[in-house]
Amino acid sequence: MNDNANCYVFRADGHERLTIDAISDALASADTFVWLDIEQPEQWLLQKLAEELTLHELVLEDALAAHQRPKIENYPDSVFLALQAASWWQGRVHFGEVHVFCGRNYLCVVRHSPRIACRKPLEQLFQPATARCGDGLYHVLDCLVDDYMPAFQAAEEQHRALEEAMLADGFRGNRLSQLYGLRRELLGLHAMIEPMDAICMTLIREHPMLVTKELKAYYRDIHDHVMRLMRSLDRLSHMLDDAMQLSIAAVSLKQNESVQKLAGWGAILAIPTLVFSLYGMNFEGMPELHWPWAYPLTLLGTGMACFVLYRRLKRDGWV
Repeated sequence: MNDNANCYVFRADGHERLTIDAISDALASADTFVWLDIEQPEQWLLQKLAEELTLHELVLEDALAAHQRPKIENYPDSVFLALQAASWWQGRVHFGEVHVFCGRNYLCVVRHSPRIACRKPLEQLFQPATARCGDGLYHVLDCLVDDYMPAFQAAEEQHRALEEAMLADGFRGNRLSQLYGLRRELLGLHAMIEPMDAICMTLIREHPMLVTKELKAYYRDIHDHVMRLMRSLDRLSHMLDDAMQLSIAAVSLKQNESVQKLAGWGAILAIPTLVFSLYGMNFEGMPELHWPWAYPLTLLGTGMACFVLYRRLKRDGWV
């Protein structure tokens, strides 16, 4: 058996490990249930599974593509779910994909990322005598939805840290790139979680063989968690939008302050420029040619005018 494939068959007297080649023989028995958990399968393994489980050719095509939007599709003898998973690792959200194949007496989970953990211990998943596909599917969905919360909480904590840093430095630092990166992660989470609402309701309403009367409360609980997480994501997205707008406004304000300072110094320099340009155009009529104190007094008057204007601009915050 492939090292990344775990396959078990459940019977009334217990469960045992099964090889891939023996799946079809095990499924031939009416009182058996087969559970498969496969991580990053190769193409030949998926094709072998399709043969053993007699999957529809379109299901195999979707499974081989491994880049599907979250969805649920019905086939004559099976149900196919394409789901997305999230995990927080090394300071950022990592996204993965999970495919689930449900049949009358089997459940196959294919994980297309090494950091997706959606399989609990077997003794927590099934009781050998009452092993059902709906139970296993519930645990898979519950595990995926539970993993969404740490990713959201990490994104929320990152937003809180950015917000505190912005308030601490008076919005002087340009953190638009960090805010935008976090915004992209939230959009990814939103796009991944939103279809879970429709998937859960479709399972409850249209698949009584999977979601029995006893299991409906559990699936509704998953749906409730998804809706609460969606509301939290919307709230955090609005807060991120506000933070980005404040950061943009702070950058604009900083640019305006720079323009004000340049304008203030330009006004101060305009005084000596005007005086000395008049001197340059009236060389023959310069006062100091006939009055020795004219030149020093002109310099003093120019300096005093510049100083008075500087104090006025300084008081108004222009320089």
